[in-house]
Amino acid sequence: MAYRFGPFVYDSIRHELLKSGEEIPLTRKSRGLLLLFLRNPGRLLKRQEIVDAVWRSSAVTDDAVRFQVTDLRKALADGGDNFIRTIRGEGYRWEEPVRAASDRPVRSAQRDAGTRSGPRFRLVLEGREVQLFEGENVVGRDPDAALWIDDPGVSRRHARIVVAGGKATLEDLGSKNGTLLGGERVTRRVALADRDEIRIGPETIVFRMVSPGTTRSERRS
Repeated sequence: MAYRFGPFVYDSIRHELLKSGEEIPLTRKSRGLLLLFLRNPGRLLKRQEIVDAVWRSSAVTDDAVRFQVTDLRKALADGGDNFIRTIRGEGYRWEEPVRAASDRPVRSAQRDAGTRSGPRFRLVLEGREVQLFEGENVVGRDPDAALWIDDPGVSRRHARIVVAGGKATLEDLGSKNGTLLGGERVTRRVALADRDEIRIGPETIVFRMVSPGTTRSERRS
């Protein structure tokens, strides 16, 4: 999924921050922090929530969190201070409007060329629609997952969908609560068909196969 804010685009699949087509280098921690903010615009994020999501460890000082926020602000240059507001004694809040462009993910022309003539695959979860790319697409509670599901019943790397040769397969990654396809537990790699329903934790995800030339109204029918 691609997130658009101000003059920037952040592609959570390829882990790239772009400004006017130019990549802005980010550290792994800065990418994790940025993605957390983009998924929670306008909401106060307290220190512990940030630590749990970005560091996944309780042994983190307040100075380390402040340093990481400062580093991200520097990467965003002049707009950084306006994007991230410090709520003294509480945490941080993302102030800039964010537009999720899940139907138009950031991709290189070279990467797209190899799949343009074949079907494209997507996951639909309520109002979210995520494009799947060639290779591994992880679904889980990890903020860097292709489809992020923030629920304690979902493992960080819960399941994966592998796209190869114009086909897509589903595989559970040893998750605690399992993965269901059409109501049956997935115990091995299985092929996916258009409109298959995948159950992960409390969420039901619809797998869609979009053929070239299919219109938006046909996709949603």
